[in-house]
Amino acid sequence: MQLGSTTVARGSRVECEAGELVTRKTDQEQTQAKTAKKRTRRERHTSESAGENSHHRDRRYSAKKSKQNNNSPYAHLHPLQDYLHPGLDVVFCGINPGRMSAETGHHFANPTNHFWRCLHRSGMTTTLVPPSEDFSLPERFNVGLTNLVDRPSTQACELSRAEMVDSVPAFLDKLARHRPRFVCFVGMVIWEIVRNSLAKLSQQGMKKLEKGRSKKKNQMGLQTYKLLYGNEIAGLPQETLLFVVPCTSGRVVQYQIPDKIALFTKLQTLVRMPSSEIDTSGMECVVWRSSSP
Repeated sequence: MQLGSTTVARGSRVECEAGELVTRKTDQEQTQAKTAKKRTRRERHTSESAGENSHHRDRRYSAKKSKQNNNSPYAHLHPLQDYLHPGLDVVFCGINPGRMSAETGHHFANPTNHFWRCLHRSGMTTTLVPPSEDFSLPERFNVGLTNLVDRPSTQACELSRAEMVDSVPAFLDKLARHRPRFVCFVGMVIWEIVRNSLAKLSQQGMKKLEKGRSKKKNQMGLQTYKLLYGNEIAGLPQETLLFVVPCTSGRVVQYQIPDKIALFTKLQTLVRMPSSEIDTSGMECVVWRSSSP
């Protein structure tokens, strides 16, 4: 009996211990379940809060962006007027109006810009013309002014490449209507944009682009393209030659004033030459017909 009693007692302890284990395990599972449930609620709340914050942040960003657009420092500025007449000797093309030029309404108006000094010291004008008399260039000196992009900005780097490329057709239309003997790009950046557009219109130029030859460093001076027009107009040139000078901004230090004047002088030398004496036989021809009257 004692042995049996002992056996039962041991069994009872085993059963009791097993029961305690089961009870502890059940309590632990319940605790874990409650913790997981709380974590799920907390994560859901965090996710919803993040979504709301993101939504509010997006709305604040959109409102801020809209406000910035409405409060653009250039919103009050207007494009500069072109000064163009049919059959000019040269049309100078800037990249876009600077802020001071747009505020005053005159081309190359910043006093640190070298354009007017280069124009005078190269012999293209007999006097140093102030920016306020830019309108007089066509009548007095047979010289015109325009820009590739109409939109004003403080720096040219504020223009996107796409904006410049999109402006090329309208620029070529101006040339086709007025047909100057020369176009002078005031800055290599402008020429690179226009040149790529001309290359796509020229079979030879397109082949060079495809073969990668166009990666050759561009040079200042007279270029290897010329514009031809689809119809003849009595008394106007049938082709326009293209020339490049450095940007005349005072911020451009790669070319000093004497360097810039020297290139302006080369252009003036070509302008004085009869068209028949300028060899254009090796130039790539691009025919452009104006899409506007």
